[in-house]
Amino acid sequence: MSDPRKDIWQKRKQLGRSKYLILFGLLPWGIGLTILFSVIELISFKEINWVWIPIRLLVFVFIGFFIANARWHSMESRYEPYTRQP
Repeated sequence: MSDPRKDIWQKRKQLGRSKYLILFGLLPWGIGLTILFSVIELISFKEINWVWIPIRLLVFVFIGFFIANARWHSMESRYEPYTRQP
């Protein structure tokens, strides 16, 4: 297979599923979207309602977990046949 994404996936798979979920799901989606929506709130309303910060963080961390988990399973099923070949 000449797909360059296969090599990237092999490196990411070596991290392990837990680290992959944290590095590519929980952190970017959870923290990133919390910051983004807080900035949008600041621009729109000229203030931040601090009660919403932990709620946003919790919701977006769950979303990031499910996205990264789905991506992990997708890549596993896509590249597993190529890893079994000698």
